[in-house]
Amino acid sequence: MLRKGPEDVPGSWLIFFVATGLMVISTVGAVLLIDAGGEQDHAVTILSSLLGMGFYAVVLMVSGYSRRFLPTLSAITGCSALLTLLFVTEFVLMQPLLGNQVAGIIATLIIFWSVPVEGHIIARAIQQHWFVGIVIAICVFVLQFGFQQAFSSHA
Repeated sequence: MLRKGPEDVPGSWLIFFVATGLMVISTVGAVLLIDAGGEQDHAVTILSSLLGMGFYAVVLMVSGYSRRFLPTLSAITGCSALLTLLFVTEFVLMQPLLGNQVAGIIATLIIFWSVPVEGHIIARAIQQHWFVGIVIAICVFVLQFGFQQAFSSHA
């Protein structure tokens, strides 16, 4: 309901590692259940995620909120894990009923939903309007997409 932000997440490495573990589990689920053909270069995906985290870290430092680094990344990672899990669940359940194309479109919409979620988190972290966070999240999304396209082995 977009009422809480990273300021409500404790600055704990344990929370960050739990969120990261959930992200790994949901990503492995995506690989096993969806990417069975092995088309995706997983090292590039991991580097792309690190690039996004680095971009958010720079935004936090430039804005003077570097102390919110850990809670912000925990919130972004945790939300990304939940959205990835939703993505996988939707695709696996809907693909037999609706086919690959429709299930893929719905799954893509879930991925695009991550942009306003991350935008909300970063906007709250740097105490700016939601639209500022959306612009930052769009920049991160485009940066990550461009990175993946440039360095994927099947590109």
